[in-house]
Amino acid sequence: QAVMGEIDKIMEETPKKAYDDLKKMYSNGGSNEFEVLWRLAQACQTMARVYDRKNAKRKDLILEGRGYAQAAAAIDETRFTVLKWAAILTGASTDYVGMKERIEQGYKFKKYLDAALAIDAREFSLLHMRGRYAYEVANLSWFERKIATTFFAAPPEATIDEALRDFLAANEARGKWIENILYVARCYIAKNDSNNAVIFLNKTLSISPTNDSERELIEDAKGLIRKHSG
Repeated sequence: QAVMGEIDKIMEETPKKAYDDLKKMYSNGGSNEFEVLWRLAQACQTMARVYDRKNAKRKDLILEGRGYAQAAAAIDETRFTVLKWAAILTGASTDYVGMKERIEQGYKFKKYLDAALAIDAREFSLLHMRGRYAYEVANLSWFERKIATTFFAAPPEATIDEALRDFLAANEARGKWIENILYVARCYIAKNDSNNAVIFLNKTLSISPTNDSERELIEDAKGLIRKHSG
């Protein structure tokens, strides 16, 4: 545990070094230790955040991290931290896979998420993830729902109001999170409430982005302000 404590400190400052140290542990028998696996998933997610969504390095890190996270959950599905990172990486991976796998991973994501939120219902990153799930499901096209019924007995169901509720709860817990605020605005846009949408879009412009991904989100917000103002 002392070693993992040191890894956690390193993770906050230099996630690449934490990743390298964990990979050594993984290669030396740690591939079956959930404490190593969920931290590897965390390291992959942390490193991926510095790249914009279209960067191949981001995709590779997310998919690698998903493998570690799901392996950790297969070993122990009762620990909050394991479930949290399994949910985060599984949810993030759905941006980079085809529709059948996206729906398949969506079911896994919801399973991890429900189990984690049953342990801690106020964790802001999980509230955001549950909001993302509801938002994506609510926006499935008729065609996508039809395809989903081909692969699965019942397609997933969710509403924009469910998504908005979770995004607002996450915003209360962590107020200056650009990505979450942008999704609050997108929910209001989906509800044809341009006034509230623009209020939240403007909130993103008052926050200084810290990486390429956040800068991209700010540009998205500016485009939506131009479209929905007036």
